[in-house]
Amino acid sequence: MYKSALLFVNGEPPRQFPEQLDKYDVIACTDGAYSNYLNRTPIIPQFIIGDLDSISEQESNPQIQIIHTPDQNRTDFEKALIYLANLGIKQFDIYGATGRASDHFLGNLSVALRYYRDLDLTFYDNYCRFFFVIPPLTIDNVKDKIISFIPLTRVDKINVTGVEYPLINADLTLNGLVSLRNKANQDLITINFSHGDLVVFIAL
Repeated sequence: MYKSALLFVNGEPPRQFPEQLDKYDVIACTDGAYSNYLNRTPIIPQFIIGDLDSISEQESNPQIQIIHTPDQNRTDFEKALIYLANLGIKQFDIYGATGRASDHFLGNLSVALRYYRDLDLTFYDNYCRFFFVIPPLTIDNVKDKIISFIPLTRVDKINVTGVEYPLINADLTLNGLVSLRNKANQDLITINFSHGDLVVFIAL
């Protein structure tokens, strides 16, 4: 049974690709990611998913399965998540969700906001990794890394330890208090809050 997936979407190509590909049950990409950068790498996805506005359904590599998802009410990223989740996959490492068009990044974040409580989604770009937090959460191996805590909705009564500027029963909002460019001063940080949708960005 499939459990984990490496998923490439059509944003800024990663400067470094994951080295341990065999730890994933599935490698997949959107059609835009394949045509714009993945087809020029040694990585061969098992699935190319999307509306096929970027590639032909007659892609010649027999190792690749083309999944045509023409629904224009969803992005190719969302359609890829849905297709792979229907295979039983719960854990995703996602590359290419940021960079290039800023509206695409915000759209990808919006998709993640709808699915993160059911799917384990971790995003990677050339600068950081980021993910939504389901509290309580402990993160290790982060000493001296820059960390930002960004609320997409109001985050109530947040407590963060192990950082240079701790948060103690704070309320975070996009138009009020956020914790931007904080820094871990311990190897382990803890996060807890009572309500809200929080994204944590950790510098690479």
